[in-house]
Amino acid sequence: MAARSLILDVDTGVDDAMAILYAAASPEVELIAATTVMGNVTLEHATENTLAVLELVGLDEVEVARGASRPL
Repeated sequence: MAARSLILDVDTGVDDAMAILYAAASPEVELIAATTVMGNVTLEHATENTLAVLELVGLDEVEVARGASRPL
């Protein structure tokens, strides 16, 4: 079965960090990008956390795009 391409939209705190880790470990998923938004943490922290988690699992080539810094 071919891996499904996946883009995650996250406000990376503990729960979204786990989602990134699960996606990274799954042979059924090709994580191609992540977008970050303000939520449980600020946009800056969400982006920093997302980049750190991706680096931790060797996926630092995954593109990360900053999104909304406040509720729309």
